[in-house]
Amino acid sequence: MDERNAGIIAVGSAAPEKVLTNADLEKIVDTTDEWIRTMTGIRERRMAADDEAASDFALKAARLALERAGLGPTAIDLIIVATITGDVIIPATASIVQDALGAKCPAFDLSAGCSGWVYGLAIANGFIVSGMYERVLVIGVDLLTKITNWTD
Repeated sequence: MDERNAGIIAVGSAAPEKVLTNADLEKIVDTTDEWIRTMTGIRERRMAADDEAASDFALKAARLALERAGLGPTAIDLIIVATITGDVIIPATASIVQDALGAKCPAFDLSAGCSGWVYGLAIANGFIVSGMYERVLVIGVDLLTKITNWTD
């Protein structure tokens, strides 16, 4: 019996240009850089522009990963996007990425924040090991700064 294995063959990433530092937050709410770093470990966060969506960053990261893997979009068998801040409810952000890439495969969103990408890897592994799919593109993307109440 042949045992199938899954592995990561390439990664890509993308982040917004705008930076919001803890010093910036000190001007908005009653906090300090030291308190934020002590409680969360965060020094700065990236903020997408009003006209940027989760799919924009997912697409940039996907293209980079595909380039690094030496694969074209039609070589992908499935796309999983782990996000809780997708572009819209319907269609799935994964479908938006699939269409923009020119991929010809199923695509779905996994509604999970923080560890969503890890869950996506586990699901992809199951599909690959079972033989259902060979190449799965897993993308984790969230734009939490778009839904954060910065005065709280």
